[in-house]
Amino acid sequence: MPCKVENRLTNPHASWDEKEKAFKTMLAIFKKRVSEAGIISEFKQRQSYESKGEKARRKKKESDRLRQRAIDGKKVREYFGRD
Repeated sequence: MPCKVENRLTNPHASWDEKEKAFKTMLAIFKKRVSEAGIISEFKQRQSYESKGEKARRKKKESDRLRQRAIDGKKVREYFGRD
């Protein structure tokens, strides 16, 4: 997923402060989109080799965590009478 951020916030004759503010805004948008795309986490994960067994254990652990969250959410909804 390409992450395109354009600097449309300033004109070419803007002051240095305005350009700096626009750049900081653009950088924040870029960081948010990169984080949402999961690029950094995938890069960190691929830095070292992960065997098939390790990968399977990690995926099982993630699915268990998601399943537990769903169960906990269901318990909360039942407690408050929403479903």
